[in-house]
Amino acid sequence: MWTQAMSRAELTTRSLLVCLDGAPAVDLPDGDSVLFGWRGGEITVGTDQALTAGRIHAFGDYWLMSNYGAAGTYCVENLEGAGEYVKVRAGRVGVPIPFELSRVTLTVGAGSNSFTVYAPERRSTAGPDGAGIPLLDEESRYFQVLVCLCEPRLRDCGVAAVPTPAQVSARLSASDRPLGRSAVNYHIDYLATKLGIVAPRGMTRAWKRVTLATVALKFDLVRPEHLRLIPGLAPGGDDQGDHHLRQHPMQRVPATPSRRR
Repeated sequence: MWTQAMSRAELTTRSLLVCLDGAPAVDLPDGDSVLFGWRGGEITVGTDQALTAGRIHAFGDYWLMSNYGAAGTYCVENLEGAGEYVKVRAGRVGVPIPFELSRVTLTVGAGSNSFTVYAPERRSTAGPDGAGIPLLDEESRYFQVLVCLCEPRLRDCGVAAVPTPAQVSARLSASDRPLGRSAVNYHIDYLATKLGIVAPRGMTRAWKRVTLATVALKFDLVRPEHLRLIPGLAPGGDDQGDHHLRQHPMQRVPATPSRRR
């Protein structure tokens, strides 16, 4: 997808890079825009006015997307998140996209229907020591349980399932202090209380687990780097399954782009 390696320093001097399979990356300086559309059944990005599907406009440390189509919704997914996406409906112009690494999908179905956008890393206003007191103790057992609940979505943002207490217990079996299913349920209840999650009448315990994972990922309480806190091998993977999270995309040519900060 990206034909040449690029350092982080080089990327931050640019505004956007738009990458398509089998084509050179399009460098889009701040303030410039580029059209995209279909040519010969394939997505093309450029300045040709015949490209009428939409437009991308580089704007500071984020970007704007327009859908010039008469029908159909484009989907912009955050490849670094836990399932976040922005829908750009037909006729919408200048929709702000805040993601640093995005997949833009124009249609549903097989074939070449998507491309990737790399945006500059946003500047942080936090001081060197951060701000405030952490809400959760990342060295605690309950935090390990929370990471286990979030693990499937962290590894694949398209996964909706949340592990059961038995699966969390099995996942932590490689720990020096294995955790039984009853203990996992205790930690789940504690986390729900700590985060102010109250189950409506009639909701099952599964609702509580799903809500905990959703809240933790939504507010970045659990992030990809926390996967290292889980001992042993990831289900269906090796090297704890997060090898791709430890590599910077600037140092390789990714089949499915992902980047760890």
